[in-house]
Amino acid sequence: MFQQIEKCLKVLIPFIHSDASTRDADSFWEYREKAKSKTLGNLINTFIKSANCNNDYFVEKLREMVVERNNLVHHFGGSEGLNILSTEEGCRTCINYLESQYQETVYFYKSIKLFVFSVVIFLRENYAESNPKTELLYQQLKAEIISSGVEYINLNNPSETAWENTKIVKLLRLAETNTDKIADMTSLARAEKFIKSQDPECTPKKYGINTLKGVLKASGLFEITESQDSQKNRAFILYKSKVPTNK
Repeated sequence: MFQQIEKCLKVLIPFIHSDASTRDADSFWEYREKAKSKTLGNLINTFIKSANCNNDYFVEKLREMVVERNNLVHHFGGSEGLNILSTEEGCRTCINYLESQYQETVYFYKSIKLFVFSVVIFLRENYAESNPKTELLYQQLKAEIISSGVEYINLNNPSETAWENTKIVKLLRLAETNTDKIADMTSLARAEKFIKSQDPECTPKKYGINTLKGVLKASGLFEITESQDSQKNRAFILYKSKVPTNK
């Protein structure tokens, strides 16, 4: 995991450091070559400066991660209570230590990977035709990010949004079990009131769509029926989640 973080930083930093990203192409490639030989500690310090991190907690945790990595590589097994070859109890202590370290590290790996994904999106939008590998890398990273439960939203092309993971879809489904049904379907008007009561900030516009009806259609995760309410002179919309099909 430490190695994966290091690889991500070596990809990312040339795009965000002023010595590489704000000069000419030659400067970029020179800086990229230099980054390949930097240690994790140097990469983390460069990242902190380049990203203008103003979150003291995040910066402190990044630096602690470097200390943890150095302890693992250079001192693991030498600390008191971590003698792997001594006792079963020592081995269990060692396993618990590694598991705790992994849980801390994987959080930063996911965070750094999101930065890298942003760079890949930029490259895909601007240079994909000249480098077909960019599209492959984009699809791989997107799949990893979606599988980890992150909300992936594409404002320019809502059809590419990973709707299954979005909060608004989760709230639409929650409304199905928390509002009165009409037959076996849910009133979109009632769902809208429910969603506002749960999270007023969670609106369709955050996903690049104007209405909840648009979310239902764009996601492809719901069945929709629509009729005209003659008394109120407006559409009456019902929906329900589609039954997953085994592939």
